[in-house]
Amino acid sequence: MMIKVSLVLLLSLFGIVYSQKPNYCQANLPKPSLNTNGLSLEMVQVLLRHGDRTPLYSNLSPDMSIWDCDLGWFMSPSFENIPGPITDINRLYRKVYMPNREFLPGNCSKGQLTSLGFAQHIQLGQTLRELYVDKYQLLPNQYTQDQTKIWVRSTDVPRTLQSAQAHLTGLFPPQPTNGEPIPVININTMDPDFENMQPNNRLCPVISMMEYNATKTPEYQEFIKNTTQLKTQIMNALGVKSFPAYGWYSFMDLFYSLQCHDLPLPPGITQEMVDGAYEAALWDYTYKFSFPMYSRLGMSTFLEELLENIGNYIQNTDDTKYYLFSGHDTTIGAIANLFGLLGEWPSYASHIEMELWSNSNKNYFLQFKYNGESFQLNGCGDIMCPIETFFNIANSLIVPNYSDICSN
Repeated sequence: MMIKVSLVLLLSLFGIVYSQKPNYCQANLPKPSLNTNGLSLEMVQVLLRHGDRTPLYSNLSPDMSIWDCDLGWFMSPSFENIPGPITDINRLYRKVYMPNREFLPGNCSKGQLTSLGFAQHIQLGQTLRELYVDKYQLLPNQYTQDQTKIWVRSTDVPRTLQSAQAHLTGLFPPQPTNGEPIPVININTMDPDFENMQPNNRLCPVISMMEYNATKTPEYQEFIKNTTQLKTQIMNALGVKSFPAYGWYSFMDLFYSLQCHDLPLPPGITQEMVDGAYEAALWDYTYKFSFPMYSRLGMSTFLEELLENIGNYIQNTDDTKYYLFSGHDTTIGAIANLFGLLGEWPSYASHIEMELWSNSNKNYFLQFKYNGESFQLNGCGDIMCPIETFFNIANSLIVPNYSDICSN
């Protein structure tokens, strides 16, 4: 019997004190699906944002904020780069960040998944286990190498790889091996130049041109004018001379990273400044998406892959029951935006579930869930969207001449 471990208990095991956090610090957990009477769940595709992490931007001095990371990473090379269990593990290697030789004060790498972030994804995996194993019986109670039909993909970034591992640990708690070979779950990844789980200007250089052009519009110039005073206040308080490369996002990232860990804000930074930095970062981020072709180009090929997975299952050419995609806020936000659901910045451990349901006549339906809520998509007459209708909506978002546009 699987014992569910609460986030509070998980955090206590990691030595973390749990308290109320800003909404950004963790997304709501999944809820049961709606309008499921007479229907059976056939397959699901789950998209994730990684869990809580250390800042990507910081100007903090060591006496202000020390980042100590207890989440380790053990590795073992293998000559058997093929599917199947492992039988020859006799040594593990630990990756260790050297204290005071990192960007942040302490022993953490910038952008490193924290113990809190790992615990968040264990909890998310446990909650989805309650739905997809216990309630809807989509998946077996225990993971087995040959019979559990799952497929996992992550960006090739440590925090997304570890988030996927934590998610799968909660979804399928490891069982004693009793001397048997250790089961292995492949986490598929790719070179960043080809990564399409987020808008990628290396994959489609035209995206860079569109981003540049967006900053030259009258609306964007007005945004710069309206935020100049706040920018000056924050830069003076932080003692920085130049605006960060990632703009408002860098300030938001620093402030929320501190607040998610109950650490004090830098001297001179008020909650009003934090709120203002968030609003500015959100406007800057979503403004690019207001240009339909930018939004579509950024996620076109990834959406096409999601649709292909659904089509292959319906056509009985692929029996995978559970797809897991571990990415970033730019993954969740861009997909949510395509379907008109992007309102706030995707929190840590944000998630989207695209569930495929069927009735006794093998008519298929798609339920789209985002951070615990089921949504009736624009163009669908119900939360359970007939699959043909969903395909029509989704295909209208895909750029048919993607390669030609991106190479122009």
